[in-house]
Amino acid sequence: MIACCDALIAAQTAVIAAESLGIGSCYIGDIMERWEINRDLFCLPPYTFPICLLCFGYPTKGQLKRKQTSRFDERFIMFKNTYKKLTSQECDEMFSSQQKSFLRSDGIAQENNVGQHYYSKKFNSDFSLEMNRSVRACLGSWLD
Repeated sequence: MIACCDALIAAQTAVIAAESLGIGSCYIGDIMERWEINRDLFCLPPYTFPICLLCFGYPTKGQLKRKQTSRFDERFIMFKNTYKKLTSQECDEMFSSQQKSFLRSDGIAQENNVGQHYYSKKFNSDFSLEMNRSVRACLGSWLD
């Protein structure tokens, strides 16, 4: 696990260095999927696990001008010297703008809340199920 952390720290340091040179980057999160294909494609030696894939390039003018993804207000995510447990009211307020995006045009919610949406998207999607299978296959190969 420490090696995974080290790899991700090195990747993020490369992203920061590249950004300072005007070079953009993109993490490819599904590198853990289809382990067998990636192992062969990159000629990975035994006991090697690809924890992340990072691509670099110069952004186009359109990419530089695109609207950034909205973020939570920093009062909900930045704390000094300690973590703060948000109240139910603060959680509702933090997610209120995102909650509106889950309504269909007729005002009916597609899911009950933001949490259910992200759970379905991250843990019950085809890519997530494949990633779980792939990681099990990789770790299983280490036991053979």
